[in-house]
Amino acid sequence: MTFRSKLLFAVLALALASCGPSLTTPSGTDITGTWTSPGPAAGMTSMSITLTQAADGSLTGTYTAIGSPSLQFCPATGPCNISSTVSGLNSVLQVFFYMTDAGTFTGQVTAPGTISGAMSRQSATQAVQFTRQ
Repeated sequence: MTFRSKLLFAVLALALASCGPSLTTPSGTDITGTWTSPGPAAGMTSMSITLTQAADGSLTGTYTAIGSPSLQFCPATGPCNISSTVSGLNSVLQVFFYMTDAGTFTGQVTAPGTISGAMSRQSATQAVQFTRQ
């Protein structure tokens, strides 16, 4: 085997070894459970999200929060209670979920029992951290 052949073999072996899973592969960390955050984020405070994670990483659930009139569907006179459904995905790349009529979350599991990221609604994006209850 020539030096050039050995070098090519080494480069190919390194390339194959460095390939990771597809970015949509389900995360090995199951985030089923109830998660809370005091906020504020995307016009919400006192957020509570109950998630169920399927084997394919898909997320379903419900949420409750206190919404503000500026970013949520609340009367101009003040905050209101909001609630609805959650859908999303927990993959090796990120945790993503959509809170119906409230906004989207994009982040990662940063420690056991902690999900950190950002909530977005309309033109507002704010950092938020959820803790498992």
